[in-house]
Amino acid sequence: MIPADPESVRHSPVSLFHSSGIAADPPPPLLPQPPQWVDDALGAAASRLEVDATVRAVTFDRLALLTTAVPGAIAMAADPLRSAVANAYVAIGEALTALGRQPIRFWNFIPDPGQAMGHGLDRYMVFNAGRFDGYAQWYGGSRAFGPSLATASGVGIVGDDLVVHCLAADEPGIPVENPRQKPAWQYSARYGPVPPCFSRATIATVERRTLLLIGGTASIVGEDSRHEGDAGAQLEETLKNVAVLVAAARGDLEEASALRRLTDLRVYVTRAEDAPAIRSVLTARCTRAARVELTIARLCRSELLVEIEGVAEI
Repeated sequence: MIPADPESVRHSPVSLFHSSGIAADPPPPLLPQPPQWVDDALGAAASRLEVDATVRAVTFDRLALLTTAVPGAIAMAADPLRSAVANAYVAIGEALTALGRQPIRFWNFIPDPGQAMGHGLDRYMVFNAGRFDGYAQWYGGSRAFGPSLATASGVGIVGDDLVVHCLAADEPGIPVENPRQKPAWQYSARYGPVPPCFSRATIATVERRTLLLIGGTASIVGEDSRHEGDAGAQLEETLKNVAVLVAAARGDLEEASALRRLTDLRVYVTRAEDAPAIRSVLTARCTRAARVELTIARLCRSELLVEIEGVAEI
């Protein structure tokens, strides 16, 4: 089944979080589509084509956005879902080969990722297993693919289908890891029998600019969640992780300067009441970000309250 056309789908934080004087319209619920900067990069002149029966692509110049879906994922048992996700990733890989492109960024939209699926697994863990199987077919079955993977976000949506978008370019990106965090592909079995497969960020050329594409980043140090129940502290930890990623990509920036290199942000929040304070902090700290998009989403761990992804000029 071909998914919908991407065009149509298309410094005191603690005091802020305890303030009753901040009011704003609540953020909208997350839709299964990439952030606006991707549409901007592709532009109105992009061409749309069906690569095969399951993958649709939007192409412009050196970029391509590939989209596929697992219809009815919400109702699938664990084994069929794992197989369907693997097939979706294999289909993306074959389409990339047909188009002569390299993956630089993935977005994975997963219905109710925390739902228990038996044997100690939740839907996000089953998704990770399927993604791993798909990558294993791309790379000939070796687990050595971990260090070379593009960055990604995996967030929860309300709906029936699991949707995968892949932004690709004619040249591969350069993966970047966060020295404060264990690489996701090395996570222990506490987070599922098969680890998540993505790098923390990717250096890539987009619209002839060298950018850092930052994957979904949360309040995680090592592989452990921090500051359960405290949105303000989680935001601070998340911003530190984002700043360290930008500094790691540049190799010469202190953290405050790193945040000022962010140009576009998407922020996933689980509680609407946290959104005004989160936006206020980001506006104050990420002063060059032309767009700060907040949306309500379900995250891959139930204790996490905020996740940030974005783009930085490096």
